[in-house]
Amino acid sequence: MLHLAAALVCTVPLLDDPAQQPPELGRVRFERSLDAGLATAKREKKPAFLLFQEIPGCSTCVGFGNGPLSHPLLVDAIETCFVPIAIHNNKGGADKAALERFREPAWNNPVVRFVDGDGQDVIPRRDGVWNEAGTVERMINALEVAHVDVPRWLEMARVELHPRDPQRVVFSMYCFWEGQQRLGAIDGVIDARPGFVGGSEVVDVRFDASRVKLADLARQAASMECASTILLPRIGDADLLPANLRERARALSGDVRAAGADDDLRRLRGVRELDLLPLTRVQALRVNAELAAGGKVGAGTLSPNQAALRRRIASAGGKKLEG
Repeated sequence: MLHLAAALVCTVPLLDDPAQQPPELGRVRFERSLDAGLATAKREKKPAFLLFQEIPGCSTCVGFGNGPLSHPLLVDAIETCFVPIAIHNNKGGADKAALERFREPAWNNPVVRFVDGDGQDVIPRRDGVWNEAGTVERMINALEVAHVDVPRWLEMARVELHPRDPQRVVFSMYCFWEGQQRLGAIDGVIDARPGFVGGSEVVDVRFDASRVKLADLARQAASMECASTILLPRIGDADLLPANLRERARALSGDVRAAGADDDLRRLRGVRELDLLPLTRVQALRVNAELAAGGKVGAGTLSPNQAALRRRIASAGGKKLEG
């Protein structure tokens, strides 16, 4: 989920305005010449994001454009880490020749292939990958196989879009502002929201247990004074906690009452050029934590388009950013 919807500054001048292109192409600025795109991929030593798409297309085609091809971080990754090339699978001429070259069917649902500058598949072709979770997983897989560095902001998108083992725990503490700031910095935390249980301030945490185990998360929370009580949806999970923290475990009964909007992401909301960015929830948590810890956003937390938009917002407000 986006922290705040806003138009991104696009960095690759392949189309004048992606908002004016067919919805099946989303907001990605695609190259339309296969040969030119592959030449660029070869020269820049990065994979091509080769989209075979029906235009105009069915609801699946439009949904792919409105979904993965419009997600801010995926758009930025497609444009900066890959060379995006669009082939219309229901047209003649060069599009038909490209279909024949890659043996793709005409009038088909969207298919994305990741190929090198010679047109060879970097990872195996797959049908039916039409959501953000599957798309980001294949994008990162292709980058890794092609030995291209995976940006931190794209890895954060995978954490949020495709958690392998999502779980929940609620920590009580003396101040949920500080609790959210500290817990939101932990790798594997997908969400951390301030709230109340009874008369206690708490942070309601969702995490990916494939990245951070409950025991490690609880240990870190306790070391940061953010675990006076550990509320568990399944009290049997108390056995997974470190022995010295098990006495703090309680069963989570009833709902967590959400804190007011002004209590969420407290540090981030105080910085205009960051609060107006189209951040995903995980990004917003990390930025909020980084501001609280040192006052600066860490390298790689923002995508190139987000960083450019941040500079534009700051400049419009008469503020000059360092770096």
